[in-house]
Amino acid sequence: MRASAFFLTFNVGVLMAFSGKLKDMNPLETQKDLSYRLSQESLEKIDSIGFVLLETAEYDIYDLYDGYETSPYTPMFISTDLVLHTMHLLVDRTVRKMEVEELLPKLETLTKSMFEKAKRDYEGFKGQQRDVAARELVYFTVASRLLGDEPLVGLEIKKMADEEVAKIENHEGIRELSFLPGVKEDYSQYVPRGHYTRSEDLKRYFMTMMWYGRLPLHVPKATDGGEKLLAFKTAVLISWNLSGDGKLRDTWSEIYNPTAFFFGSAEDLTPDNVYSAVTKYCSGEKVDELLSDETRLREIAKYLRETYKPKILSEYAESKPGEEPVEVPLSFRFMPQRFVPDSYIFTELVADRVRGYEGEYLGGGQAPFTFGMTEMGPMRVFPRGLDVMSVLGWRPAEEIISAEGDAIYENYPEQLEKMREWHSSLPDEEKASSIYFRWFETFSAYKQAVPPGDVDPDAWARKMLLTALGSWTELRHDAILYAKQSYTAYATGAPPGRDTEPPPPPLKLAVLEESPEVYVIMAECSSLIAGFLSASDESNPIRYTFENFREMLSKLDTLSRKQMFESLSKDEHEWLWSLPARLSGLEYSLGDIPETQADKRMALVADVHTDPNTNKVLEEATGNPARIYIVSNINGKRYVAQGAAFSYYEFKQAISDRLTDEAWQEKLDREEAPAMPDWTLELFSR
Repeated sequence: MRASAFFLTFNVGVLMAFSGKLKDMNPLETQKDLSYRLSQESLEKIDSIGFVLLETAEYDIYDLYDGYETSPYTPMFISTDLVLHTMHLLVDRTVRKMEVEELLPKLETLTKSMFEKAKRDYEGFKGQQRDVAARELVYFTVASRLLGDEPLVGLEIKKMADEEVAKIENHEGIRELSFLPGVKEDYSQYVPRGHYTRSEDLKRYFMTMMWYGRLPLHVPKATDGGEKLLAFKTAVLISWNLSGDGKLRDTWSEIYNPTAFFFGSAEDLTPDNVYSAVTKYCSGEKVDELLSDETRLREIAKYLRETYKPKILSEYAESKPGEEPVEVPLSFRFMPQRFVPDSYIFTELVADRVRGYEGEYLGGGQAPFTFGMTEMGPMRVFPRGLDVMSVLGWRPAEEIISAEGDAIYENYPEQLEKMREWHSSLPDEEKASSIYFRWFETFSAYKQAVPPGDVDPDAWARKMLLTALGSWTELRHDAILYAKQSYTAYATGAPPGRDTEPPPPPLKLAVLEESPEVYVIMAECSSLIAGFLSASDESNPIRYTFENFREMLSKLDTLSRKQMFESLSKDEHEWLWSLPARLSGLEYSLGDIPETQADKRMALVADVHTDPNTNKVLEEATGNPARIYIVSNINGKRYVAQGAAFSYYEFKQAISDRLTDEAWQEKLDREEAPAMPDWTLELFSR
C-alpha cells in the first residue's frame, strides 16, 4: 500500500509540474482511459514534443482503431497513415484478383503459342538460324515449365532448360545462362515474395513474369562479338514471332497494358520496339534470312542504341578503375519490368555514379549504413529510403543522411542535386502516367501538410517522414514483380490490458490529420482504377469499391480543409469516428481473392536494391502498427487524442535469403527483427 501511495503521489506531482505541451492539462484526470495506456515516460514525451508513438503487438491498424471505439473520454486521431494503408490494401488485392482471374490465363495462352512457334522454328531452320531457334526454344521451354507444363522437346533443349529451372528453383544468385554464353542473370530474384506467396497460381505467375521481365538479351555495341550478337538474334526472332502475329500481339498487350496502368511503362526494349526497327531496315525480308545478315543486324542494333537510353541499372555490370561510370545496358525483355522513379534515384546515388568514401572509418566502430567494401575500396554500395525522400525535398531526410555519415562520398552532393533537378523537371503527364507514379507523388504532397498546432514541428516532420517511408514500402511491396530493381555496379579491382470495460462514450470526438493534397491524389487514383478496370461493367465490385473509397477521400479532403478554420459538426465528428471501420471493410467488397494468414497482418517486407559487391539486398519493411497519442485542440478544448501509425524498418539481407512476408512476420514474432532506424527512436516511448 505504501508503495502504491508513493507512486500515485509521485505521478500526480509530476503531472502538475508539466510545463510544455501539456501545460495546464491533466489528461489522466480528464481522460481516465489514458491511465492504463500511457506511462509516465510517454506523458513526458508528449509534454516535450506534443505526441508519442508506442510499439504494439497488434496485427493491423484497424485493430487499434477498433479498440479505441469503446474509449469514452479520449478523441480519435484519424491519421494519414490509415488512409495510405487502405490504399495499399485495395491496390494489392485488386492487382492480385486481376492477375489470377485475367492475366494468368492470358499468360498461359501466350506462352503456349510462343513455344509452338519456337518449336516450329527449331525444326524448320538450318545452320546458324537453327542455333538461334534453339535459344528461342529453350527460352519458352523454361517459361512453360515455370507455368507448370512439361512440353516435349529434344534432349539438347531439355538439358539446357533443366539447368535454368534448377538455378531458378535453387535461387542460385548471379550466374551465367546455360543457353546464352555471356549473359548473366540473378536467380535469387525468383523467390516468390510480396503477395505472390498466397497461392500456387500466384507463384506460377510470379516465376514466369520474372523470367519474362528480367532476362536481359542485350543489344550489341559495334565492338561486341558473336556471343552478344547471338542474344540479339534471339531477341529479333522472338519479336518477329510475336509482333508479326496480330492475335498474339493483342494477347501480349492485354497483359502489359493493365500492369502498365498500375506500375508504369518499360524502359527496356519490348517486342514491338525491336519489330518496328527490324521492319524499318528489312522491309519484305524473311526472318531466317535476316538472322544470317550480320551487317543488317548491326545496323538495327545501332539504331536501337541511338534511340533508346534506359536509366536503371538492373543487372550485373562491372565497373573498372579509371573508367567512366557503367553505361546502363540496352536490353530486350519479352515482358519488361517497369521504370519506377525510386529505382532510378537509387541507381544514381550508389557506386559507380557516386565514388569513393571520404570519411574516417577504417574498419573499427560503426560504418555508415550505405558503406561497403569493393575491390576498388570503400564505396556507397547501398542507398536508403531516405535518399528517395531527400530527392523529393524532405529536409529531415537530408539531415539524417548527413548526420549518419551517408553523404560522405565523393560527388554524392552533385548526384543528389542532379536527381532533384530531374524530378522537379518531370512533366505533369509523366507524374500522372501510372498509379505508381501518382502514389509516389503523394510523398511530395504530404511534405507540404501543416503540422498540428500543438506539436514540435521538427519532431512532427520526422513522424511524417516515417509515414511517407511506411507508405513507400507498401508501394514497393505491391510492385515487387513489376518494378525494375536497381543494382550497384560491381566494382572490380504491448500495452497492459484493462480490468473493466469503460462505459459507452458520451460524445464521439475525432480530429483529422490535415493533409488534403494526399486525399486529393488518392481520390484521383481511386477514380482512375474504378474506370479502368470496370469501364464496361457498372456492377463490377472493383468499380463499387474504389468509387466508395473515392467518396470517403473526397469527404476527408473537405473536412481537412474545414477543420483548419472552424469546428466540425457533431455529425462530422461521428462520421470520422466510424471511418476506420468503414475503411477496414472495403477490401472485402472486392470479392474472392487468394489470401493466407499473412494477409491478416500489417507487417510486410520488400527488397528494393541489390549489391553484388557484398552479396546483400536492401530490405524495406513495415512492422506492427504503432499507437500515436497527440495533443489536439477540438472545439476550443485541448485533449490527448489517440490514433495509429506505421512502424518502419530498413536493413540488409543476404542475396540468397530475400525475405517473404511470412518470414518477416516470423522474425517479428520471435523478436529477431532488427531495430528500427535510430532516427525514429526520439518519436517512441515505452
